[in-house]
Amino acid sequence: MSFSNIIIIQNLEGLNNLTKLCLDNNIIEKIENLEHLGNLQWLDLSFNKITVIEGLEELTNLTDLSLYKNNIKQINEGLNFCTKLNVLSLGAN
Repeated sequence: MSFSNIIIIQNLEGLNNLTKLCLDNNIIEKIENLEHLGNLQWLDLSFNKITVIEGLEELTNLTDLSLYKNNIKQINEGLNFCTKLNVLSLGAN
């Protein structure tokens, strides 16, 4: 779902076993509607317009998160529940 001009993360219901999601190079402004993806391990939201790290509380199996090239100014919130995170990309924010 890269390069798809996606504005809002939605319509992922029924994909509860999804482990990898690529939403890079879109126009997403908010991390939302992912709470049912508890098996997600890899999430790429690079090259979007995200300003706040949020909406990841239920993604406790996340090991790889890319938020490269967004508009994030603070990283002290939103990652507390991602205890399995091994790779975090936050460059160019």
